[in-house]
Amino acid sequence: MGAPAAVAGDQITGVCAIHQVPGPTGTPVPSPAPLPFAAPLVTGLAASVLVGGQPVVVASSAGTNTPPHVGLHVSDPFALPTAQQGQVLAGSVTVLAEGRGVAYSGCMVVQCAQVPATIVGSGTSVLVGP
Repeated sequence: MGAPAAVAGDQITGVCAIHQVPGPTGTPVPSPAPLPFAAPLVTGLAASVLVGGQPVVVASSAGTNTPPHVGLHVSDPFALPTAQQGQVLAGSVTVLAEGRGVAYSGCMVVQCAQVPATIVGSGTSVLVGP
């Protein structure tokens, strides 16, 4: 049995545990706590395939962390909010849209270049298998 398909606006969620923040002397130190991550998927969608009236999410679809991590050290590679991306690494190998695998609840995604993260598809009328 498959899992719900992901559609426009579904989010990649997770926590980022590797960020650097300014220490007491201004030097970078590891963040004392993981930072929450939530990126609605809005770019790289398969606009020609709709589920529930929304474009379907496919491999390489992405979104930006909202709200962005703040207070990161300038040396952190994700200090700029535009660098705080979530991306679908792989979708289904058997269900394709526009030549790319359709994303579904539980498929492989990353946030701030870290694995793992999660995605929960809201397209419950279409079930997709790995």
